[in-house]
Amino acid sequence: MEQQPNRRRWERRPFDAQLRVVVDQSKDKRVVHARGVRLSEGGICLFAAANLPVGSQVKVEFKNPRTDESVRVRGKIRNRTVYLYGVEFLSEEFEDRRRLARLRADVRSDSSFPSA
Repeated sequence: MEQQPNRRRWERRPFDAQLRVVVDQSKDKRVVHARGVRLSEGGICLFAAANLPVGSQVKVEFKNPRTDESVRVRGKIRNRTVYLYGVEFLSEEFEDRRRLARLRADVRSDSSFPSA
């Protein structure tokens, strides 16, 4: 059987970290505790025992497990399978992008980085 080529834009890496997902809709703001599963340049796959609507905008907050630096990034829920959510990063803030770039570099270069 022939293996299909990877059609993804970015390589996904295992990423095991505690996350906070802030859902800020016009009526209410709620915080959902979640767990990172995979990370790529374009987004994150996370596990959350919650009902997060596909299409909703969220803020994902976590600490780089290697440096303890806080990372906060805006995102949009793009897909859902049971309690696994695909979140596309939307942040255009320079500082957020810099922190994400550092985190991705840490994940790529460190074989001892926490992974699922």
